[in-house]
Amino acid sequence: MTMKTHFFTSATRVKLVALSLLTLFLQACSDAPAEQLTVEKVQAVKLVPAVSNAKLVNRTFPAEVSAVKTVDLSFEVSGRLIQTQLMTGTLANQGQLLAQIDPTPFKQRVQEAEARLSQATRDLERIEATAKNGLVSQSQLDNAKTNFELADIALKRAEKDLSYTTLLAPFNAQISERFAEKGNYVQAGDIVARLQDVSRYYFNVNVPERLVSKYKEGSLVGANAHIISAPDKIYQLEYIEHATQPDPITQTYKVVFAAQANDTNLTPGARAVVQVSLENQSDEQHLLVPFNALQGNDSEGFHVWKFNRDTAQVSKTNVDVLSVKTRFAAIKSGITEGDLIVAAGAAQMREGMIVKPYKAEL
Repeated sequence: MTMKTHFFTSATRVKLVALSLLTLFLQACSDAPAEQLTVEKVQAVKLVPAVSNAKLVNRTFPAEVSAVKTVDLSFEVSGRLIQTQLMTGTLANQGQLLAQIDPTPFKQRVQEAEARLSQATRDLERIEATAKNGLVSQSQLDNAKTNFELADIALKRAEKDLSYTTLLAPFNAQISERFAEKGNYVQAGDIVARLQDVSRYYFNVNVPERLVSKYKEGSLVGANAHIISAPDKIYQLEYIEHATQPDPITQTYKVVFAAQANDTNLTPGARAVVQVSLENQSDEQHLLVPFNALQGNDSEGFHVWKFNRDTAQVSKTNVDVLSVKTRFAAIKSGITEGDLIVAAGAAQMREGMIVKPYKAEL
């Protein structure tokens, strides 16, 4: 049997030694205990803003649109209609002629009254001249003066009746209804037309008694409305008046708002929805925070943990507590409205601690 002998060169021996040393080094490193790095976890907390007790409350009510006022027109004298401009739905300017009855008989009465007054004037002048000579009695002079005065009164009445033969628009108005036609004979006092003042439109709402008693005068912040048939058009409203006595049946108070708008959607009788913004006023203004956010006691004082939006850190903030309710604490001073307060986990907070707002996973 032939034996083979292996010979290693010097270079080969050096490589083997280096490999052995590297193996021993790696084994030593693996046997050394690994250093544990600890990173502090950022705590998630529930944050709530401090809110004022003077909250803005929005209420909506059904409403009905109406004209500022509605007036029925009628003649003061009787006669036959010879002219009308009473097309319903049209607008009439103040002073515009709307209707007229035949003025002929009234003009004749004016002429007759003028003639009687002229005769009475001549009679009075003649008797006064004669009375200076003592040729007429005092009673004759008195009768002449009376006849003159009566004739003057009759003329003025006839002229007034003549002026009553025309109906003029008393204000800028919309003609809503017409009750007589040209050629009709109308009696004095008969309604000829109905006018509506639409310089503004009123929105009438009925407010429950409990809401009227809850909000003080001056708590109204604003109001707007939309017509049910055109909800995209919003009208800003102005408060006009309210009833001080409730309806005996519904126990609601009538409140009137007004909109100044020239819009075809706004017509008296239209149904609308009014939204009223009210401020719930209190005798003493304060801030509200959740009861769980309050830390401390009566002897040492109370504090809350306020969150800094820029640094994400919390800081201990002393507060002056007015009262504590079931769910909220009323704070008089120490924080401002809108400050973010730690509401859950406040007992685990420390000064300068970095936290993050808690967000519920969906």
